[in-house]
Amino acid sequence: MARYAPVPLCALVLGVLAVTLLLPEERTFAAPEGEPAKAAKGTSAKNTASVNDTGAAPESDAADENSAPVYVWSASRSQSRIILRGAVPSEEDRQTALGMVKAHFPDLKVEERVKVVDAGFPREQWLAAVSFSLQQLANMKRGKVRLSDANLAVGGQAANAEDYAQIKKALAGQLPAGLTLTNDDVRPPVADPFVFTADLGPNSLSLAGSVPSENARKHVRDLSRQLFERPGLDDRLEVASGAPKNWDEAVSAALRALSRLESGKVALSGIAVSIEGVAPDQGTAVAVSYQLRRDLPKMFSTSESIKWKKAMGPRETLLKELATNVIPRIKTTAEDSGGWRSDVLSPPNPLANEQ
Repeated sequence: MARYAPVPLCALVLGVLAVTLLLPEERTFAAPEGEPAKAAKGTSAKNTASVNDTGAAPESDAADENSAPVYVWSASRSQSRIILRGAVPSEEDRQTALGMVKAHFPDLKVEERVKVVDAGFPREQWLAAVSFSLQQLANMKRGKVRLSDANLAVGGQAANAEDYAQIKKALAGQLPAGLTLTNDDVRPPVADPFVFTADLGPNSLSLAGSVPSENARKHVRDLSRQLFERPGLDDRLEVASGAPKNWDEAVSAALRALSRLESGKVALSGIAVSIEGVAPDQGTAVAVSYQLRRDLPKMFSTSESIKWKKAMGPRETLLKELATNVIPRIKTTAEDSGGWRSDVLSPPNPLANEQ
């Protein structure tokens, strides 16, 4: 019987293995017959955050096939018009919502892009959410409110500082029944230039102008109470956008410099800082100017106008005491007894060292 050499058999086995390894690569992009190929995750037309014409947001890949679509209604405003998009539960509700819009925005052109789509939640709840959303939008210069089922997203820029405070208070307070705030991106109005002032008087420190946030306002108040021994703090600060970079460092440096004066004022307008006032002596005046220039961030410029008190000798000290304390008491006593005429003053006697 003939014997076969093992070499041809090995070659055959190697050839079969090579073909087997190549076949899966060819089948990777081939779908079974009758079944469409699946696109890569994230490329499906259904996997998008945009809202379709009916107001129902498309389902995500992770959503169950039998889950209800998201019910969406939105209103966005610019300086000249307001645009309504999405879905409304009924024609009656469409008219009601449109009436709310015209009441809140009588001077704006209204553009409707809504459709009537039956909703599964109470209409009173939906209308209350729409009304609350429009109230916030009315306090904005430009912005958008979006209801996704019972979830509210708000974004835009407040018309002024008062409106900004009202929006923040409303969003932080009690919302209409069933409504949940999912996003708050409301920004304060822009201040240009961004101005801050601190005025140091005999009995109080007055703060005015703009701060970039409520946290910044609290920091300024706390620092002021640490630095100044004044019984009164007059806070007239308002939250605004537009603060320059390193604003908080510049304000802290300005307040520390002002605290070394007996009276004065610091002002920040953009990146320009000015300080004026009265120091107890010349050395302090020079030190305050140096300190402010040293502590300010590099991008800020500064100007100083600081005076100081001259050292008083015995004569100046005596005259100040007479003018401040003695003469007012004598005048009050004389007027009470009827022996003083304020319109006729006799010349004062010369001091002993002048005779």
